[in-house]
Amino acid sequence: MKPISLFIFDLDGTLVNTLEDITASVNFALSRLGRRPIPLDDVRRFVGDGIEMLLIRALGERTEFLEEALGIYSVHQSRNLVVRSRLYPSVKETLDHFSALPLAVVTNKPREFSEPLLETLGIMRYFRMIIGADDGLPLKPAPDALLHIMHTLQVPKAQAVIVGDGTTDMRAGRAAGILTCAVTYGFRPEEMLRAAGPDHVIHQFSELKDLFIAGVAAAAEKA
Repeated sequence: MKPISLFIFDLDGTLVNTLEDITASVNFALSRLGRRPIPLDDVRRFVGDGIEMLLIRALGERTEFLEEALGIYSVHQSRNLVVRSRLYPSVKETLDHFSALPLAVVTNKPREFSEPLLETLGIMRYFRMIIGADDGLPLKPAPDALLHIMHTLQVPKAQAVIVGDGTTDMRAGRAAGILTCAVTYGFRPEEMLRAAGPDHVIHQFSELKDLFIAGVAAAAEKA
């Protein structure tokens, strides 16, 4: 097992299955604009690059509706964050296992949605830092948010890993020079994730306990 001093997690598709609630908000916006709803599997393919790109893809050629769609989506999503959204199996137990370490979230979802979601689902307390789409840093796959977290928490690249379900997570991790761990239970097909060249691939969140042990940061914090 490899000693790790910092876990950086993606949110949607990694910690929380939010797909049904995202789909509901997308289709609410589309219906208000007189557009046809789209199936959940289309939304699964469209997510991962931020809300604006999600809605551009959902609208197809009718991008003149984008600003209005963003407003409708955001209001609906803020009121319906946790209707069907649930933690993936073993997430809370595994976060608890590594709770002596600094844990962080980097998501292309805005913080205004991310923090209430994590709070409602009972895992907000585990995270030292959360960076969202509205924090002024470039979205993944840019490495800026990952590098900012490592600088702030003073963790070297060799002791950090990003865990996510998207190719954007793998690309961000590689650009930041840290380990990458893909989860196959999220929104992207396993073959797509493997093609992105992750250092590790897991099928259940709890497998992190078999791959990594708490490293020097945890020891220093306890000292």
